Amino acid sequence: MMNLALNTQPANENRSLLTDQLRGLAVLLMIFFHGSYDLNLFGHIVIDPFGNPFWFGLPRLIVFLFLICVGIGLRSAYLKGIDWKKFSRRLGKLVFLSVLVSISTYFLFPDRWIYFGTLHCIALCSFLALPLLKLPRVALILALIILGFDFAGFRLPWIKLEHSSMDYIPLFPWIAVVFLGFYLHYLKVHLWQVPQIKFLEFLGRKSLIIYIIHQPLIFGLLALISKLA
Repeated sequence: MMNLALNTQPANENRSLLTDQLRGLAVLLMIFFHGSYDLNLFGHIVIDPFGNPFWFGLPRLIVFLFLICVGIGLRSAYLKGIDWKKFSRRLGKLVFLSVLVSISTYFLFPDRWIYFGTLHCIALCSFLALPLLKLPRVALILALIILGFDFAGFRLPWIKLEHSSMDYIPLFPWIAVVFLGFYLHYLKVHLWQVPQIKFLEFLGRKSLIIYIIHQPLIFGLLALISKLA
């Protein structure tokens, strides 16, 4: 859940320490959240992911960080021209892993299986956002419109099945965050000088493989501990 030693940002020789660290921070928060979620699932702690503002906001912050980095990464890699061979290979891996996530969760958690989660959203946004790569101001305007509709309570239509998914990240409004990433790249925030934090940079570069393996490892470990106890 192919070479998995990659991240959700396209390969780029001029890597941004800022985006690597933001993605690494997202990975750390993701591990913390899923670890807490699983502890709650096994009855070791009690959290309220919908009623408590912290637990409600944390997963949304994590997705926001990932998608901002997707937007910055796409523009960094393809602004001067898209290498369709490399792009197709990267997109194919994301699609493959998205399908794998859906199939595995369908059999493991049939009442909560993931049909359009974070990886699905990243894969589709990576393709649909390409026409705005060189139009950061237009991307910003579209982002504000989409977010404005969402904040006003007008939900743009997207796939939504009857069951409650373990990870549901609809295209709208989340593609707006990728558009914001385009505009941040235009403002050159990716060139900001930041202190070197090698641990976060490592996590950021290996974010995809960590994303795929961390939850099965945490869940399996807690299941084993609960069984032994």
